[in-house]
Amino acid sequence: MHDPYEGPGNGARPEPPRYLVDAVMEVGCVTDDATLHDLVLRFGRTARSAPDGTAGTNRRSLVVQLMQDLCDGPTGLAPLVKSLEVREGNSVAIRKLRVATALWEVELLSDEEWAELFRLLDGVCIPDLHRRYSDFLHALRLPTAPGHCTEPWTVFLHAATLNARPGEALPCFQVLQQLLALGAEGQAQLRIVAWAHDHDPHPPDHNSHSHDRSHNHDQDYGPDPRPGPVPPLPPVLPVLPPLPLPSSLPPPLPGVWDPPDYLIVRIRPLLAPEPGCDVLLSHWRRAFPDDQLRGKDCRIERWQAEQEVRRLIRQAESDWAYLRSDLAVEFMLPRSLLHLQVERWRKASFQGAAGVLGEDHQVVVRSLDRFTRRDLHGRWGQRWEAFVDGTAGRVHWFAEDGRRHLYSDPPPAVVVLSSPPAGAQGADGARGRPDELAEALRVGVPVVLWDRRGGGDPSFRAALRTLLDGRDLRGLPGLVKALRIESGDCDPEEKGEDTVAGRVGRHVALLWDDPRRMPVMTADAPTGPPVDGEGVKGDGDAP
Repeated sequence: MHDPYEGPGNGARPEPPRYLVDAVMEVGCVTDDATLHDLVLRFGRTARSAPDGTAGTNRRSLVVQLMQDLCDGPTGLAPLVKSLEVREGNSVAIRKLRVATALWEVELLSDEEWAELFRLLDGVCIPDLHRRYSDFLHALRLPTAPGHCTEPWTVFLHAATLNARPGEALPCFQVLQQLLALGAEGQAQLRIVAWAHDHDPHPPDHNSHSHDRSHNHDQDYGPDPRPGPVPPLPPVLPVLPPLPLPSSLPPPLPGVWDPPDYLIVRIRPLLAPEPGCDVLLSHWRRAFPDDQLRGKDCRIERWQAEQEVRRLIRQAESDWAYLRSDLAVEFMLPRSLLHLQVERWRKASFQGAAGVLGEDHQVVVRSLDRFTRRDLHGRWGQRWEAFVDGTAGRVHWFAEDGRRHLYSDPPPAVVVLSSPPAGAQGADGARGRPDELAEALRVGVPVVLWDRRGGGDPSFRAALRTLLDGRDLRGLPGLVKALRIESGDCDPEEKGEDTVAGRVGRHVALLWDDPRRMPVMTADAPTGPPVDGEGVKGDGDAP
């Protein structure tokens, strides 16, 4: 480990810690004998003495020895991580390994900060980066860049091991602004520059004089072996002055429900059901700061969906036992399955006590039908932005508010249906009446509520109106969860519930459709619209 404000360390580095070895072992290609053999031949010294490279040697012991060989050298583990990244791709294991390597080699940032920086740099592409970074170091009168510095993250990590001159920013923050940020475009470039200004612990002292810098340079680095003035950076690398936080960056949106840790469950009927399976259940999950991952699809019978979701929740909570926030659950359902009371589904029991999904988690439903109709996504996104910005119109109440209000300006972003969606199993379709849900989804409304019981209970609507009036509805899923918890104390057989929670919490359905929170698209999935133009897609389509 190295402090960039101190001189270079003396002697060999300590043996790599267990968490770092574990991170290497989690990379899938390390389990391949041919890959490990090649890595030993390329980077190992003492590890290379094993017969045939890997034969007869414990794999983990060989990896530890290989890491020790690299740690004893000047480049550290970055060449190994870069080589694994070429073979493995930008996988979750590789991203974790990059953060673990940076944490161990440089005491500069926290694990969350390293992860955030590497995510910013993932989209940066700079041709001939090694030469340009060498030119940058040449201007600072430093040696040429090591050969592994061909990726933005390896360049920053190497620069983080370099000393800072008095009155100047750390070289890693200089290269981030003057070189690496140039490989990004638009807002991405501004975010990198803003991140550098936010995280540099010692911003440059612009009042220092060039004479002092010249004197301090000779004292810290020794006399310059090259005579003459220092050559300027090439024109492609303009020196950027320190910038304030760009005003064009969108500020954080307090109060908008956007949980970082979540499980998305999609259930859709199979177009060609078979004995023992009539629906396809897919799921995606994410735990901050990792990216969203898609799980394995399963074909099941509809009545087995609750049991399968129970298993997925238990698995997610076991894998992420120490999450900093509660796991949110989003059900992406077609219209025919919106009758499923997913918020009332049971969780895995503990000593006979079973939890309720909607009480342990913030649970919402989403429209699979609109998700598969890309021609509706534009209006959907526009209404969502108005909702997020606080410029949307008041809540639209079917049936007393006419269609004119639904199309009014400012546009309503929250709609309350007069009855459960017609066409969903368990709800009676009303011939001749307008299809309230279809109308709301078509114009782009992102938030829809209804009474699951139907019948137009006036006490339910009055209680719901009391809750919605005058509130910031951008945190509605949290409010609904609290109502569901409180309604657990109400007697379900008692018809005259005398509390708002009793009237609303037990029976309300919440469709919360954030167009920014999409399941990831698989590389081999087609992206065309559904064949019938209205229903859900068949098996094997886009997620």
